[in-house]
Amino acid sequence: MKTKIVSVFSFFLIILLISSLTPLAFANDVGTIVTSIAVSGNKEVPTRDILAVINATKVGEPLDEQKLMQDMQAITDMGYFSYVEVEPNFYLGGIRVTFKVQENQIVSGVHVDLDTDQIPKEAIIDKMNIPIGKVFDASILSTERMQEILDQVTEEYGVFLQPMEVSIGADNVFRISFRTNKIVGIEVTGLNKTKEHVVRRYVTIKEGDVLKSSELEKIYGKLYNTGYFDSVMISFEPTENVFEQIMVIDVTERKSGQVLGGLGYSSLDGIVGYLQYQEDNLLGYGQQISTRVELGRNKKMFGLSFYEPYLGSSATSLGLEATLSKSKVDVTGDNVVENNRKGINLTIGRPLTEYLRLSLTGTIDNNLETVSATNVTTDWKTRSLGFILSYDDANHFLFPSKGQRISLLGEFGGKALGGNYSYQKYELDVAKYLSIDKAGKHVLAAHIQGGVIKTPDAKLPENMKYYVGGPDSVRGYRFGVFQGNSRVLGNLEYRYLISDSIQLVAFADVGQIADSGVALEDLKFGFGPGIRINTPIGPIRLDYGFAREEGKWQSQFHFSLGQAF
Repeated sequence: MKTKIVSVFSFFLIILLISSLTPLAFANDVGTIVTSIAVSGNKEVPTRDILAVINATKVGEPLDEQKLMQDMQAITDMGYFSYVEVEPNFYLGGIRVTFKVQENQIVSGVHVDLDTDQIPKEAIIDKMNIPIGKVFDASILSTERMQEILDQVTEEYGVFLQPMEVSIGADNVFRISFRTNKIVGIEVTGLNKTKEHVVRRYVTIKEGDVLKSSELEKIYGKLYNTGYFDSVMISFEPTENVFEQIMVIDVTERKSGQVLGGLGYSSLDGIVGYLQYQEDNLLGYGQQISTRVELGRNKKMFGLSFYEPYLGSSATSLGLEATLSKSKVDVTGDNVVENNRKGINLTIGRPLTEYLRLSLTGTIDNNLETVSATNVTTDWKTRSLGFILSYDDANHFLFPSKGQRISLLGEFGGKALGGNYSYQKYELDVAKYLSIDKAGKHVLAAHIQGGVIKTPDAKLPENMKYYVGGPDSVRGYRFGVFQGNSRVLGNLEYRYLISDSIQLVAFADVGQIADSGVALEDLKFGFGPGIRINTPIGPIRLDYGFAREEGKWQSQFHFSLGQAF
């Protein structure tokens, strides 16, 4: 934002050229030499300091009018003088040049006037750093210096200011006033499909509000996190009042509806073919619907999901997911678990604060599970209710560079709800994102998770247990090589966004099945490189992990969708 500085201080550059008989005119005619340089009129500013900036005009050289003007400007730029002139006189066969100055007033105090109470006046006074009891330094009012002060205020307090009037009165008090910028109108441009009210849901600034940088960051983050837009640009159009602006939100919509199909490889399921229809912005109302069919050597799946982020005009969300699947999972190398599942999950969510959300969940799941190691088939009937308390202020849903995502989960299943076994599940998940550079291309991402499942019954379905090993836990180990009823997990990633579509990653993972407590000697470690490729269905994640088990190095290639955390 450019700032115009209005100042009552004017600096006059006057050279006395009275007639062809003046010493200066005579000197120009005959090339008279400068024999002396002097300063007069200063009382507080030391003469030596003024002489130090006089570098163009020199004793022993011919008097030059252009050089005199350069020196006068240099004295003016010191900031201490309201008037500068030059007076040449004959002296010792040449010309004595006297620079006559008039000092600014001696400041007896500083007063700042603001039209907002969101910024302490003392903070601005401290940043301006105007010495009391000394000659006023007008360089503080330079465009560069004032912009530096205003940028510091915006960074610390999130409010944009513009300077108004500057003066020093008869009491020698320096006075400066500032005004805030206000938004008097909001326009949304670039929409082709998305309804305008869908965008305005996420605009926290209202007409008449003071413009704040923190609110702008929130708008960027909320609009990006919808997944509806490839780009979001916010600009401001002037009005007749310089302190009132119209905020323009210009968006470029993502391709939201698509039919996808192809072949993929998963370390869990082997070669998988899939066909998927996905719409992330149904009819422009922000609803999401997806149906997917997967066929592979070890997996057959049909899934249907629907998500409504806003029920009516409220921020209450509704999610519904139904799944039919048959799968085989080799969990230990000599133990294959076959699952034949039919399930439905319902989620209702509501924001408690701007970033804090409470969701209530209900699950009905029937799973016919066969374990080859025991040759036992169990008909598991899961009926559960639960909650998810989540906090999310990350600035991007795909490639966050700052913020955090925290969730606390509780899930309770029991025979009283119609199931044939009981359990309690608790899980805490924390992810933190830290930008190393201002552009947000270099990011450190950290993740910790702890979870436990408690049951009074003899056992749990295999698909409910925690695993260590695989693309979402400790990379470098085969999926699910370690399993149990509790887990601790930590992940650290360095992410480098080389373009809007490609991100390079270096990762380190640590985890352990903690049924018997956490022991350092039992922790599993993995590390390696990875790449994220942004596609219409989200980031494709390719990781190659290395791990050391029983004194031997091993490696695994991991393919998945979405970020690890």
